[in-house]
Amino acid sequence: MRLQHTDLRNSILVIFLLLFGACDDAVQEACKEPENGKIVNYTSKGVLPADYINSLKPSLGVPDSFSAKYDVKVYSVDYETTDPNGNVVIASGAVYYPQDLDEPLSLLSGQHGLTIKRSEVASLIPVYGYLGLFGASIGYVGIQPDYLGLGNSTFPYYPVYQKSNGKVLLDMVEGVQAFSCENDIELNENLFVIGYSNGGYNSIAMHDELSKNPRTFDIDASVIIAGYFDLERDDNFSIPQRLVRPSWAIYHPYVINRTYNLNIIDKIIREPYVNMLDDLFDGEKEALVIDNSLTTYTHQLFTPEYLNEYSTLSIFDPYKDAIKENSLLDTKLSGDILLIHSMEDEIVPYSQSENFYASVISSGTKAELILLEKGKHNIQDYVGAVVDALDWLKNYE
Repeated sequence: MRLQHTDLRNSILVIFLLLFGACDDAVQEACKEPENGKIVNYTSKGVLPADYINSLKPSLGVPDSFSAKYDVKVYSVDYETTDPNGNVVIASGAVYYPQDLDEPLSLLSGQHGLTIKRSEVASLIPVYGYLGLFGASIGYVGIQPDYLGLGNSTFPYYPVYQKSNGKVLLDMVEGVQAFSCENDIELNENLFVIGYSNGGYNSIAMHDELSKNPRTFDIDASVIIAGYFDLERDDNFSIPQRLVRPSWAIYHPYVINRTYNLNIIDKIIREPYVNMLDDLFDGEKEALVIDNSLTTYTHQLFTPEYLNEYSTLSIFDPYKDAIKENSLLDTKLSGDILLIHSMEDEIVPYSQSENFYASVISSGTKAELILLEKGKHNIQDYVGAVVDALDWLKNYE
């Protein structure tokens, strides 16, 4: 029987709708929602031109050998994750996309050093995300997590030195993978990690979380700069008589005590400082401001029991258990690792990297250790190492 014109047109329309629906289903399947790290809000922060990024080099001490190649589009994102107790909360961060690159791109997750003031983060001030920004300017998709308790996070404080941070950061990776797909940005399967100082600890916490709870991706290579991994106090350890950054020194016990409800902070910090802690660490003050409210003299800041009887008094046992639980010295790694540390580092001793290197080598992981002769514990002295790290990661592209 011969089809009428109307029947033919309807048949073509049905076929078109079926094909269109099938294509739409394919797109939806490719960009399915992540199991973790769903991005619930995002804001464009504009585009940072390559010339502008290069203009930042002198103020940061970036060597002339580094050159930004691409303009970078920046997004601030809020995503779902969990706090140390497993409750669903919101964390934030920034995502940096290189422009005018028509090829699948690698993800680079950059973890910054210790930040106490809530607003001093990449999602609010994109140039603070220097690891993600400089990485994106040479062709990576840069991720710069704020961390739980900073930026737009709903958690009341930043839980520093917590293995649980690893899940928070991996959740952002998973969320950005889906976000990139939804915005027609093709990623390859590479995931690289780079962390400085406290960000080095958090980067290894990502490995720890992956080893215990595998995901659909692995970390292919990592660079840890001036990081620390073993939180336990050696029997021969003694706190210096004067502290370079007293705010950093007391933030650790303050957060451990608060996270685990130990109720022993008054056994660690002396009056009048112990009564000032909640106000000092309210997230509104930067470390330098907090330092000015404290003393740099160790014996005036810490109790005699903490300084002299830490290893023998049972009151400190729960605190020591919490520290041991969060140490990362024996973490199983995914992919190769490069460790960079200055032998002049006055905050994080280079023995941290030496001991971690020995640990990962003994487990069969491919690792490299570079000890720098010069450099204090600040990003300006380590920024050359950041450039070297980005070059090293290119070997795994």
